[in-house]
Amino acid sequence: MLSIPLLLVVFSFAEWELGQLREWLYDRLDPRGQSQAALLLVQSRDPAAEKIIRAGLLQYENEEAFQALATALRLKQDSRFLRELVSAMVANRPRLRQVVAETLAGIGTTEVVKQLDTLARDAKVELRVRQTALWTLGRTGQQAAVAAVMPHLDGPEEMQRIATAALGDLTGQMHGSDIERWKTWWAKHKGMSREQWLEMRLNFHTSRSVRLEGELLRSRAQVIRLHQMLYARLPATERIGYLQALRDHEDPGVRALAVVFAVEMLGAAPDGTRTRILSEIVGRLTHDTNPDVQRGAVLALGRFTDAESSERLRELLASGSPMVRAAATRALGVQARGTTDEARARQKKVMPHLRKALEDKSLEVVIEAAEALGSLGAVEAGPVLTDLLRHPSESVRQTAAQALERSADASLLEGLLDGLEDRVSTIRFCLVGALGRAATGKNKLTEAKQKVMLTRLETVLKKDGDPNVRARAATVLGECGGEAQLTPLWASAQATASEGRLPEKAWEAMLEILGRSCSYRLVESWDAELRKGKQTARRVMLWKRLYASWEQRPEHKNLAIQALESLVAAQIDDGKWQAATPLAQTLLARSAEGNEAARTRCLTLMLRLAEMALADGNKSETLRLIQEVRGYLPGNGPLTEAFDALQRKAGRE
Repeated sequence: MLSIPLLLVVFSFAEWELGQLREWLYDRLDPRGQSQAALLLVQSRDPAAEKIIRAGLLQYENEEAFQALATALRLKQDSRFLRELVSAMVANRPRLRQVVAETLAGIGTTEVVKQLDTLARDAKVELRVRQTALWTLGRTGQQAAVAAVMPHLDGPEEMQRIATAALGDLTGQMHGSDIERWKTWWAKHKGMSREQWLEMRLNFHTSRSVRLEGELLRSRAQVIRLHQMLYARLPATERIGYLQALRDHEDPGVRALAVVFAVEMLGAAPDGTRTRILSEIVGRLTHDTNPDVQRGAVLALGRFTDAESSERLRELLASGSPMVRAAATRALGVQARGTTDEARARQKKVMPHLRKALEDKSLEVVIEAAEALGSLGAVEAGPVLTDLLRHPSESVRQTAAQALERSADASLLEGLLDGLEDRVSTIRFCLVGALGRAATGKNKLTEAKQKVMLTRLETVLKKDGDPNVRARAATVLGECGGEAQLTPLWASAQATASEGRLPEKAWEAMLEILGRSCSYRLVESWDAELRKGKQTARRVMLWKRLYASWEQRPEHKNLAIQALESLVAAQIDDGKWQAATPLAQTLLARSAEGNEAARTRCLTLMLRLAEMALADGNKSETLRLIQEVRGYLPGNGPLTEAFDALQRKAGRE
């Protein structure tokens, strides 16, 4: 039986940033989150999302992320990444090879057939890879795949066996391993039209479906799994009819599948006729007698923007079932999202209904309405959500806090601060994030309110009982704070490992503030503190971050040079002369444009590097560095003498 959580995965996701999706994709401890992230990335047409997908498909060592992406590509029938998938099939990764095979079979385009045909015929490719390519051809459902498989009947026995099985999958014929019967059949049927091929396939799938249904009455879960498999193998042209059959199936789990597949098909290339049919399929299921199927269909209807779907959702707001009303409220909010003129027109129609839903007797409906209004930028949502922070139900407060984390603004400051007293740490965590959003949103906090907020966050940073909440407070202080917040952040940056990610987040926040300050004096004072504490690694991190930041801004050219000099010095103190050398060379080139004092300091650093290289037994590097600085040295003086002495020493050694 299809579970409701699966429907929620498909229909009720939030609008996440690509960076967050990438984090989820590589979180091996959360397989469900990986699958959701992969689906959302594939669904996005943002070029940055494509880069994340391509990178993930090339990182074979992370099998979980690869599998999540491949599965998403199969579900969406996305053929943009065939090159990466074929490369993974060739790689020496048996588990990934099977995943790729299933994905390519599910996509099943003409180009997929061509790629697989080329791979199967390439004698330079490993036999197992060629066999997998041949096996996959059999599961594409494409007429062209038969022509690609037939020549392998005359190949090695290892390929013959796979070829006959593939032909059986493609055609539904039962000639087994009788090669001559296959050749005779092909000679008779290779000229069949597209219509004849589709008819044969339909008969094949129909007969197989009947057979499987009889075999699978023992297990409804197995029925659903097999329907998923059958759907995945069907050519796109045959899927609408299959969905209509699923819609009328006696098993509610199968009817729920019709909803899932309808939404998947909606995400493909636009087609007015197909969209209308899909809308009708889902619309019919909003009347379903099974509450789970009905709720899934109502949520799915929010993905359709036609007038009939909108009208049906508004009708459902009057339903006697609170669950259905809540689902319809959420779906209306989803339907109204967007920035196009068409989307804004839908928003105008939806707003009155969402505002009315705030008065619903069901708290679930009220929460959904508030979230929907918040996502659409309606000011009415904020006060409702902050009021819900005082609700006795923990789940209600959690939902409100999560909504505020996405939509809070400056006007809600007082309610957000009051909510920080909540006994539940996850709620406090969300509200700290909501404060950050309120401080950085369109409506800026006044100076007085900003001070109140920062003071309260400092208290959270010091005293909250959950290190994760304290870490979140550190991050927000880094985003919104200034010089005054450096001292409390520094105290948290010295926390022990028992505090989780707090030390790391506090230090990151300090780097944010220091980079934003553009004050070399201020940064130097904290560099002195790091030197005192012998925190050399953090010194390197500090100057590396500031150099990268200031280097991007022409007005901070001098600051960038100073940061580069300090970075080289910090790396030398850390004993990393190899890492410091190229940076020092860059600094030396720039010092030619500066004053004599800056050039002298740079030459002194180069001398230390040359001495460290010699002490490390790298005489050639020492001599190279000495030669490099010759053009920058004065004719005589202590530095020139020091380099001469070092050269003589290197020559002796």
